[in-house]
Amino acid sequence: MKYVQIETTTTCNQRCYFCPVSQSKRPKSQLSISRLEKILIGLRPYDIETIVISGFNEPTYDKQLIEKVKLIRKAGFAVSFCTNGSGLTPDLTDKLLELKVAGFTINLSTIDAKQYAKDRGSKDLKRVIPQLNYLFTQVDNQQITLLILGALDKKHADNVQMITKQFADFNQIKFLLSPIADYAGKDTQVLSKRPNYKTLQGCSMARQNQWLHFMADGNAILCCQDYFGEYKLGHIDDLTVTEIYQGEKINQMRRWITNKEEAPQDFICRRCVFALNGDNYMQTLKKLFCQECKLPTILKTENSCNRCEVNCYL
Repeated sequence: MKYVQIETTTTCNQRCYFCPVSQSKRPKSQLSISRLEKILIGLRPYDIETIVISGFNEPTYDKQLIEKVKLIRKAGFAVSFCTNGSGLTPDLTDKLLELKVAGFTINLSTIDAKQYAKDRGSKDLKRVIPQLNYLFTQVDNQQITLLILGALDKKHADNVQMITKQFADFNQIKFLLSPIADYAGKDTQVLSKRPNYKTLQGCSMARQNQWLHFMADGNAILCCQDYFGEYKLGHIDDLTVTEIYQGEKINQMRRWITNKEEAPQDFICRRCVFALNGDNYMQTLKKLFCQECKLPTILKTENSCNRCEVNCYL
């Protein structure tokens, strides 16, 4: 185990069309301090590189976020988190930087106000840009990734150009271009070609071995793509981290993922772009994304392919 994803809250202030939150609300839940403490105690034997505060949520709206980050840092773990930037006020930014947060991944698909409101069901952009400007002027050694999502079309290219121009003065930002896709969770019907693998031969992201994911209700799940928590591995109130990570439930799923046993036909990995199925993985991704991508033509290869999230999977 190298990485742990912790969802501290199910609260999200936006309803992005490309996210299952826009279609199906989950029950409200907050990860309690006591459950977080149990998770952190259980992680002590492992050489964890990073704890990522993330999920289908907006962590900056967790009123206990600072207290939780303090606990993670006190336990000796690096922590980073994903945000849409809307709740990242200067005061919160200062507190997070004071705690030596390792990195921020910011989901920003456009800076066009009308498109932002349409795509995200929110008018938060008027707060997001000045708050990001403040963050970028205050960071020291933190890793900053600005995730620019889109459909790999001209509109996506236009948004990339607008966003990179807006923040061109900040050299420490890594711009990551990402295709909008239904990776495995609830289908938001934005991916024209959806995988349906007959044979599974592993996970390109090694999620079943290198990662452990905790939902806000304290349940550990197989993968971050499991929006509804259908593939539960155990609850932190009932099992230790090691009992979850070495338990029969996850070992059964590991056998399915690697085809040591036949996986159920509706198993989540069969419809995931991260899954390996025996075919050339690069060619699989090219069929799903690259063949329809207009970014290299418009932005040129060095400004698109070299910064594309698809490259992270190859």
